[in-house]
Amino acid sequence: MRQLRKETHWRLLGNGYCTRPDGVSCEYESICESCSCFVTTREFLPTLYSQKQDADEKGHTERAQIFNQLIQKVESSQ
Repeated sequence: MRQLRKETHWRLLGNGYCTRPDGVSCEYESICESCSCFVTTREFLPTLYSQKQDADEKGHTERAQIFNQLIQKVESSQ
């Protein structure tokens, strides 16, 4: 487990972190929030709420659902 942690480099995103291991390419560069390597925390809730509201206002229901799931996950874990 310790070796896996050494191979992972957390990259700060606008609303969380990418935990993709170094040297592994990413096919999700523009859709991080639905990637299995994406992690977010309570400190990013204001950004997530804002992104969800923006998606709702623009009628982007799938994006709004992704942000809602992230918000619920963060709120239930703390």
